Amino acid sequence: MIRQVKNRIREKGPAQKLRIRAGGQVVLMVLLASALILTLGLSASRITTTETRIDTDQELLKQAFNMAESGIDYYMVTGETNYETDGGDGAADLKVSGLGNDKILGFNSMVLVGNYEYFWLVDHESDGDVGRDYYSSKVNAIDICGSNNKVTSFKVDYFYLTGGNYKVERKVIDTGSDGCIAGFDIAEGGNRSSLLLTVMPIETPNKIELKGRENFPIQGEQISATGKVEGVNNTVTVLNRYSVDTFLTEAVVSGGNVSSK
Repeated sequence: MIRQVKNRIREKGPAQKLRIRAGGQVVLMVLLASALILTLGLSASRITTTETRIDTDQELLKQAFNMAESGIDYYMVTGETNYETDGGDGAADLKVSGLGNDKILGFNSMVLVGNYEYFWLVDHESDGDVGRDYYSSKVNAIDICGSNNKVTSFKVDYFYLTGGNYKVERKVIDTGSDGCIAGFDIAEGGNRSSLLLTVMPIETPNKIELKGRENFPIQGEQISATGKVEGVNNTVTVLNRYSVDTFLTEAVVSGGNVSSK
């Protein structure tokens, strides 16, 4: 009897081991599947969190940009450089510097064919009116350069004051192979008080700049405003340049003289 029981146990032993082994594989597969699902869940959660953070940052950047623009508008009206909303939920810090006052004068903007870039050759008063410090009293010639560094053509209008009259001289000039008109004469034909120089590309768009031996007059202001919203900053920079007076425009249209008397 005892032998029979032992034999039965021996006979059932391999099957029980098989069932145990199969059960272990099922548990391992369940663990692997659980780990995979957990990993996918965490990854999806991380992606969702990242996308939400990106959307939030983009919205804050837009708000900071708008805050910077509001700060510039505030400065243009009040002359103050510290701007803050009434609720204190945003602010803008402004830095204002003179535009020009260097031997190289340019605005880093592409001028299209048929459009003008203009450069003042006289200073301005604090109220924006044209002053009396003429560049031609210091320098007789300047270089006019484009950014393409090749032969091209510019239409140059030179406005000046002489004998109590405002006059304009127009020329179409080819540049050298370096893209520059060297030694453009601003004192040709007698005593001239330089006012304004305008340059128009005729063939290809260009970034245009002037080069002189003395610092050019101030052309206006460069205003940089940094908007701040919930720790996010965004900076906007604008050039507040002196405008061209109507009487000079009339001289361009008429092609004649406009008396200063």
